[in-house]
Amino acid sequence: MQYKLVVLDMDGTLLNNEHHVSIANKEVIHRLKREGTSVVLASGRPYESIYPYVKDLDIDLPIIAANGALIKSPLTSEVYYSSGLPINLAEEIIEYGQENQFPISLYLDGEVHTFNESMVKVHWELEKINARLIDKFVGNRDLFKIIYANTPQKIEEAYIHLEQKYKEKLYITRSDAIYLDVMNINASKGKALYKLMDMLQISSHEVLVLGNSFNDIAMFEVAGLAIAMDNSPQEVKDAANFVTKSNNDDGVAYALDRYINNVKV
Repeated sequence: MQYKLVVLDMDGTLLNNEHHVSIANKEVIHRLKREGTSVVLASGRPYESIYPYVKDLDIDLPIIAANGALIKSPLTSEVYYSSGLPINLAEEIIEYGQENQFPISLYLDGEVHTFNESMVKVHWELEKINARLIDKFVGNRDLFKIIYANTPQKIEEAYIHLEQKYKEKLYITRSDAIYLDVMNINASKGKALYKLMDMLQISSHEVLVLGNSFNDIAMFEVAGLAIAMDNSPQEVKDAANFVTKSNNDDGVAYALDRYINNVKV
């Protein structure tokens, strides 16, 4: 199969545990580009945190940010799609999180806000974003994503509760065992991928995706070939067509050499 588009999740997939792109992964991306295969990054991160990686990798296609709530060009800053949360529902999610003592962060247009000082450090260490510490949510800007942080058990409990209550109104997923993400019902990595495929005029069977977490399953359901990382939860592995090596073992390069570059690995 000749894949025309490769879509890569970032944390736990393209990036190792030090949040770096390995030499092997960089080399395979550059090789794909030379041979005419397009590459896109799709992440739960805010656009501003993805952009430096895109620039370093010389990727010029639109960035899928905030789990698909935003599609934006790294070349022109043109927004191709955005889907903010309804203010009334956002306020309910924030209130529930505060009542249950979840550290909460908000991905807004151009900024990250958080109610918790501990999360300011987390956003800098993980995303190199200077999160703004707030004590009240003011709904006068597009809000793309609400994040809860906590233990895997607490995140699972919140996911079950909120998914049951809001499944017809909001898109709720987990970008990691310790993070729960809440977006507009019209936002997901899979829906964003559909929009990008339409822009590029390519079909599902020409798309290969790699991911490692629950928010990537929406892309797996769209792509012609879905590849999970070895460090993925079993549910994510079960949703994929193939399981590659871990993010610390150049799993992206291993998979792309196997399925696109025809390298015997």
